[in-house]
Amino acid sequence: MGVADRRAREFQRREEDIIHAAFDLFAEYGIEYVTIDMIAEKAEVGKGTIYKHFTSKNDIFAILITRQGNDLIEKLKAVPADAPVMVQIKKTMRIFWDLNVNDVRKFAVYRKCDHLLLMDDMAPEILLEFEKQSNLKNQFIRDLIQKAVDEQIFKEDSVDNFAAAAVGLFYGVFDMILSGEAEPSDALYNLLESMIFKGFMR
Repeated sequence: MGVADRRAREFQRREEDIIHAAFDLFAEYGIEYVTIDMIAEKAEVGKGTIYKHFTSKNDIFAILITRQGNDLIEKLKAVPADAPVMVQIKKTMRIFWDLNVNDVRKFAVYRKCDHLLLMDDMAPEILLEFEKQSNLKNQFIRDLIQKAVDEQIFKEDSVDNFAAAAVGLFYGVFDMILSGEAEPSDALYNLLESMIFKGFMR
């Protein structure tokens, strides 16, 4: 193993240390209150080292978000396309639930993604990846809902309205979990699923 390979591994390890340190800080304080100095101190590296890897804290935040997005998309791809549409919808809903409640801190960071779109110092390629993931996720949901409408399982209505209502209910429950007003449980999930289907089904 040559010197160049060792340096590349060390560079990658240091970058992961920075990302993990930033995640801990974002989850605890929120991205708007975290500084590069705080990340450097947490990662036990110099401030200049941070800038060898990232142009800003927003780049680090975006990488965390896109990793979470990639995880979600890979799980959605595993939903069997030849299964009955209601099976696909239930599996998709459970994926969203499990991904967020299994690590509430990840959801807390992911929930701040709307702020990301307001930041203008993020690397263009990272923003492009974020938008690509968002489009894939939204299209996947809309396609499932449209299929349920076409098969006359869901009521005739705007697919976008259905998608907005379902996602809004999920995020509302997740926000209550984050605030400590609710505890994640199968009973809570079953109630959420029941409310969504009751409003959508014929």
